[in-house]
Amino acid sequence: MTSKRKQFVKTPISIFFSDDQVPKKFKDTNFVSFYSYSVSKTEERVLINLKKISNLNILQKNNRLLLVGLAIRKSLKSGNFFIEYFGCKKTDINNFFIGWHLAEYSFDKFKSKKKTEKNNAKIHFESSSEIKSITESYFYVRDLINTPANILGPKEIYNSAKKYLKKFDVVNLKFGKSLENNFPLISAVGIGASANRQPIFCEFKSKTKYKKKIVLIGKGVSFDTGGLNIKTGTGMSLMKKDMGGAANCIGLAKLVSDVGIQMNLHLLLCLVENSISKKSMRPSDIVKSREGSFVEIGDTDAEGRLILADAITYASESKPDLIVDMATLTGASRVAMGLEVPSFFCNDDDLAMKLIDSSKKTGDPLWQLPLWDNYSNQLNSEHADFKNIGNSVFGGAITAALFLQKFVKNTPWIHIDLMAWTRANKYTSYEGGEAMGIRALLDFFKRF
Repeated sequence: MTSKRKQFVKTPISIFFSDDQVPKKFKDTNFVSFYSYSVSKTEERVLINLKKISNLNILQKNNRLLLVGLAIRKSLKSGNFFIEYFGCKKTDINNFFIGWHLAEYSFDKFKSKKKTEKNNAKIHFESSSEIKSITESYFYVRDLINTPANILGPKEIYNSAKKYLKKFDVVNLKFGKSLENNFPLISAVGIGASANRQPIFCEFKSKTKYKKKIVLIGKGVSFDTGGLNIKTGTGMSLMKKDMGGAANCIGLAKLVSDVGIQMNLHLLLCLVENSISKKSMRPSDIVKSREGSFVEIGDTDAEGRLILADAITYASESKPDLIVDMATLTGASRVAMGLEVPSFFCNDDDLAMKLIDSSKKTGDPLWQLPLWDNYSNQLNSEHADFKNIGNSVFGGAITAALFLQKFVKNTPWIHIDLMAWTRANKYTSYEGGEAMGIRALLDFFKRF
């Protein structure tokens, strides 16, 4: 009896990083050239030459491997394939596999006509449950960010996380007067929203019990009008993605539990809608934070750092081994880094270097910016302890991080400022919500 494994032919995909690696019998093969790679496709074999990226650094090589995997899957409509990898020893072929699986994603739940064309190309490799978990987390993060704010508010984000994180318990949930008393900055930001969009603070705790404790904090602004310092129409058009930090943290928490990293993980979500009403906070308002310092509202559109501040204070009180926050925090970070590269800040140089190593290994870009203390005076206030925004048009990502650092108490801390959105590019037509930094952080947590 013929086994199912032998009922189909598996076609090799051979990946090279230089012309020298290509066997002589394929030297005269006609390759079609693309932005980062050249490819030749026949019924017997697919050849991919990556010599165009051979001079890039390790971070970018691994990142391009993912993108090439995505593009190749899109171009192969059907068939069964396996990989022959002749590439650079410092790169990880798993990035190609992840890209291959990410090509399956689509978001069409609000389209009357669904796409009927199906890609039946399959790749066969040594089974990796981690790659499957990464793919599922990416899809969850994207779905959550892509869902519009008329459907997804603070309560809906909380309910989605509760349903998704089956290996976690909800150990703290604050709203209404209890939120105002315990997390006054979170309450102040969300107080202007309608009754069904009221602010929430929630804490999830992994059911496993280990000594090492890490706290993840996600900024979850379900929609950001800017408040009374209202955004322009163009500036507001993508603001359903302002809960991208929370979405990424939920996806990362699920990954940590799936992979089984031995840590006591707490997930804090600050969930608000920054709306305009007669109850909205005003520029020049002064609010006492959970930590006890008085914060002057210099700009109501600098709301993300306010909600994170109370959560960081709460996290610090339990003296964890590490605090990590993720937030779509500043346009200044995007001006400096563009859409694809999140910036990060860290108060521990050794941890920063380990995170950079994880970023290189996974091809998941994170780029360190400095906690430049000499800019701290830009947060000075005449009437409160400090303002929530700097008084200069320069260094906005840094002053935002310096504001958050005021609430970190004797704890290693990483702050990630990300876009959580991707545009169509040379590898894919997909535009929408995106998981960023979570593969690098997963690898980092394994070695923490």
